Amino acid sequence: MDIVIKSQRDYHKLFQTIQEGYQGDPITIHMYHKFLEPMDILILTEFIIFQLNQKVEINLWVDNSDVKGYLEAIGLFEFCSSNYHEPTELKEIASYSAMPLRRVNRETMNYYIGRTQMYFQTLCDRKDLGMLDITLSELINNVYDHSNSPIDCFVFCQYYPQKGQIKLAVGDLGFGIPKTVNNYLSNKGADTVSPYDAVKWALKLNRTTQSMPHNAGRGLDTVCSFIKVNQGSWKLFSDNVKMTGNGNKNHFFDNPINIFIGTVIEITIIVDNLEELETMDVLDW
Repeated sequence: MDIVIKSQRDYHKLFQTIQEGYQGDPITIHMYHKFLEPMDILILTEFIIFQLNQKVEINLWVDNSDVKGYLEAIGLFEFCSSNYHEPTELKEIASYSAMPLRRVNRETMNYYIGRTQMYFQTLCDRKDLGMLDITLSELINNVYDHSNSPIDCFVFCQYYPQKGQIKLAVGDLGFGIPKTVNNYLSNKGADTVSPYDAVKWALKLNRTTQSMPHNAGRGLDTVCSFIKVNQGSWKLFSDNVKMTGNGNKNHFFDNPINIFIGTVIEITIIVDNLEELETMDVLDW
């Protein structure tokens, strides 16, 4: 089977094969992108690993040499072929100012987040990256509290020095926010809501579908508050909903990627808007 990807909308071809339970001949993905955002990388990675777990062989052909070099550098080919969990050592990709793709669970997320913050701190000297730690923690915990993803949680973080931005993306192939919220409401005897309203429900403070979540219903609200303070932005793709926002206002659209499975959230942090690190004067006694 050949799958041609020329735009974001074409990702529906990937999700369709998952939904149909494809078990046939090897799949060759033909990529024609000239640039890949972190969320693009996660969607591609999730699809490849899901199919490999189903014993379906995947081949990836990339038209643009720069994109191919980038995917090789961030470890996508190696990562997907071995499908490993967190290695004992994590090395940043200095040539692209990025942290490599990783499959992260609760046991390994603190290590990944710590190394990511440590590396970006060398690139964003004198800026407080504490909220990067909190944001990643909240998003990863959300996956394990709510999604029931069959392939765990995947994370990718990229720094763009010319734009002065850090982008981080967290994704899963779980139930998706609208389905999870409506299942919860239905089980409670409440009326179900539209997919848009389900996502809005999940964004509100103290809203959770779990009785004992790790973040006590503050996860997405915490992320939204940080984005607002930072004047950054975020994108959320979940089921048939796409959301974009800057903390002050979130906008909801039909997901341009039909048959979307799970949730992917991409956060853009404006480095110049981060608080300065506090420094202490050292007295020479």
